[in-house]
Amino acid sequence: MASRRHHSTVKKAPVPEPELLVIGLTHGRAMWVLQQLGFAEGVSQTTFNYYIKSLRKLGIPFLPGENRFWSGRLARYSYYHLMELALALTLRVYGAVPDSILEGIMANRETLQTIYDASYAERGREATIEINQGDRNATHISAQGIYLDLALEFSGGRLLRFGPPRILDAGAAITIFLQKGAASRAFLPIAISRLSVEVVRLARNAPLIHRGPNPDMQNYHTA
Repeated sequence: MASRRHHSTVKKAPVPEPELLVIGLTHGRAMWVLQQLGFAEGVSQTTFNYYIKSLRKLGIPFLPGENRFWSGRLARYSYYHLMELALALTLRVYGAVPDSILEGIMANRETLQTIYDASYAERGREATIEINQGDRNATHISAQGIYLDLALEFSGGRLLRFGPPRILDAGAAITIFLQKGAASRAFLPIAISRLSVEVVRLARNAPLIHRGPNPDMQNYHTA
């Protein structure tokens, strides 16, 4: 039997780092970020844009009254908007996110935004996992960052539980994988630090978008 040694205590989320607060992308640049993350693989750009519009109509990632693309003004996607979209797209099942999960994300939005702050601030956090197998030498696995556990529980295709969301180090995340990898717990902890680092990196490098006659059909050019 393998044994695991890890530390799962995570510090309280810090004040958002300045580099997160300056992120504000137009719709086209935000879509580029999501595409670079791989969320548009296997579908056309038009189909992907339509799906994102559908999420927006359901309240992801904008709160009621926030600046919206279809209102005639250019939306500005913050770090938190990008992370919420990336999280929702990570949780897709058969190409779509169940409405119950979207409702859970919106109901826990404040907590999740705090976790998004922590995920970037703790991106360099290291955890070492020791695995012993009988008389063999111990194997040590190192990982960085923190993980997000949404505590999703399903039964018969229905969501029974969402949250509360919590953050874990790599050791705690792998423990859940080994002990609770049952079908009822279809979604295992998400490498949220890794996701946040990629979101920030891509947002910094998002190219300028030159719009054509159709706002959903954009050509990407680096300035």
